[in-house]
Amino acid sequence: MSLKRVLVTGASGLIGRLFFNHLNTQIPLKYDVYGLDITTDVSTRYELEKLLITENDKQRTAIPQDRFVQCDVTDREKLHRLLDELKIDIVIHLAVSSPFETDVDKLLRVNVEGTRNVFEAPGVQSILYASSVRTMLGYFIQEPYRSIEAHTLHDSIPIRKLTVANDPPIDGVFTPIEQAYFQSKLLGEQIAHATRDKNTICARFGWVNARNEAAGDRWECTVWCSHRDLCEFVDRALDALVRKQSGTYFVCSDNYQLWLDMNDAKNDLGFVAKDGSKIKA
Repeated sequence: MSLKRVLVTGASGLIGRLFFNHLNTQIPLKYDVYGLDITTDVSTRYELEKLLITENDKQRTAIPQDRFVQCDVTDREKLHRLLDELKIDIVIHLAVSSPFETDVDKLLRVNVEGTRNVFEAPGVQSILYASSVRTMLGYFIQEPYRSIEAHTLHDSIPIRKLTVANDPPIDGVFTPIEQAYFQSKLLGEQIAHATRDKNTICARFGWVNARNEAAGDRWECTVWCSHRDLCEFVDRALDALVRKQSGTYFVCSDNYQLWLDMNDAKNDLGFVAKDGSKIKA
């Protein structure tokens, strides 16, 4: 029996390389994996976090040329042709303009138009769509989430964890680029939910960093996701897609003052985080 073919878009990014390398080192090998990106350069995450990347690091994490296709997801015709030629069954859609992008039009073009192109690709059976916990930042105008953001919440104050089913994303106090990113991720989820000919999982990923650590007094530490937990989730999600399941899930480690409910991922997918920030900074 042939292996399911998986394509990781945004494969040159931090999460894309993590997923590609993880899926290609599984024993036994479960998927035939390819990577797609507009560039072969190392993720800007490393530059933002001021990490020194050696040539050995680049070679170690690089995607082999016979497994990599260069394409802009906004190029609908080329994207669909490549997906057809590679006979892709499942797409892990990570290609994105980040909330650090300064060009709102480019962000919306990549995050919305590019995402629609992926979901409308003929022949693809299932899609794992990378949404973001940033869709929930509107709750920072309310307590106790405002105090979590300010890093002032006392341990004696209970936290009602937000759920996908009962707590829809709400508007908050955003800069124009943050608002555009917020809206683009919500539109991506709406595209996924409206897609009837594919199984779809929307993963609202938490904070992932190149250093793979949650340290300091940033609110992001409450929604940090370790590399190990991230890869564990993608394993569970792909298994679920093969079983023709769909859903929307928060994906974080088991962190101190985590304010997002992870029970859906546990109950539906069997995902249980193994790491987490346990001690207040």
